[in-house]
Amino acid sequence: MPDLAPSKKNRLIFIDVMRGIAVLWMIETHVVDANLFNYLKTGFFYTWLNISNGYVAVAFIFCAGCGFWLAAMRKGDDYRSFKAPIWIYLRRLGFIFLMAYWLQLPTLSFKKFSGMSMAELIRFFQCDVLNAIVISAVLALIIFLIIRNNKILPYIFLIIAILFIFLTPWIRSLNAMSFLPPYIATYLMAPPVSKFPLFPWSAYYFAGAAFTALFYKIEDKKKFSIIVAVSGFVVAALLFATRHITEGFMGIPDWWQGSPQHTFFRLGGTVMTFSILYLIEDFYKNRKIGDVMRLCGQESLFVYVFHLMIVYGSVVNFGLRQFVGNNVNWYGVFLMTLTLCAVNYWLAYIWNGFKGKSPEMSRRVIMALSLFFMVVFIFNPYG
Repeated sequence: MPDLAPSKKNRLIFIDVMRGIAVLWMIETHVVDANLFNYLKTGFFYTWLNISNGYVAVAFIFCAGCGFWLAAMRKGDDYRSFKAPIWIYLRRLGFIFLMAYWLQLPTLSFKKFSGMSMAELIRFFQCDVLNAIVISAVLALIIFLIIRNNKILPYIFLIIAILFIFLTPWIRSLNAMSFLPPYIATYLMAPPVSKFPLFPWSAYYFAGAAFTALFYKIEDKKKFSIIVAVSGFVVAALLFATRHITEGFMGIPDWWQGSPQHTFFRLGGTVMTFSILYLIEDFYKNRKIGDVMRLCGQESLFVYVFHLMIVYGSVVNFGLRQFVGNNVNWYGVFLMTLTLCAVNYWLAYIWNGFKGKSPEMSRRVIMALSLFFMVVFIFNPYG
């Protein structure tokens, strides 16, 4: 297989930067949700901020799809020969999957957990961002292993993305809870059961993989990026401008909740951002802001997990939502967001350096913490 992707030592800066912007932007999104006065969640500014916040998880999942394709092009032969890289990749996916459920764990006691009703466990089984990424990644990997023609794979991924988009109304109409076990059905259920169900959210993952593959086939990437940036903006603007006309057209009454029009609206803005970041890469790649965003992108899982623990709390700690609640004005939200971004970057910087100097020790730290948590969870009777 030809090596179409750059080596790890020459990472694609703009994709890391896009992922870094997404995960830092996510901090603002969650601080506003958890801490802004409810009476301030109205008006022109909040409406547009909320619309922009809707792109955060989309960009995060889209970049995960980009990363899959680049990794597959570097290590595809090893993946298809079931050599060490595929097992390392699957181990990482398994860890991310466990982290997804850890963030949703309702109690620190297995005794209490096992005694909970299914209604109480629905939040634990919900499909969140990390769940959607892992399931999408496994599906993409299976397809990659089955179909060995790399030239047609991007088009297959694109078709799959389109299917996830247009099948969403039908999937939601089925009410999966009525015929599937809850721990599976939640992956198909619309909000409020799951905030990020596979339909349509997996579409962003496969779109990211397909778009990245097609992007690297283009010889004149600058011209292509200009065309995509303009086209993405026009598509998003047209879909937004006609939302009242097309609402309910595809079987989903609320345009904002999983309609194909809304999904394409978000994809238009996402590919536009991808292209713009490529076009202006020379501006930021040797500046501090580029280094900050790139490192946050490389350590996006760390930033994602840590900031959620701080903002919403977890099974082992209270968060700002519990301590502060929705009792902060815009100025306070700005300061909290800025502080959390700085703290997350600082800790991500330390962790990144530690991993670089002592990769084996970093793995042992993760294993030790995981083992400690499992022991507490199993033997703690109180929760």
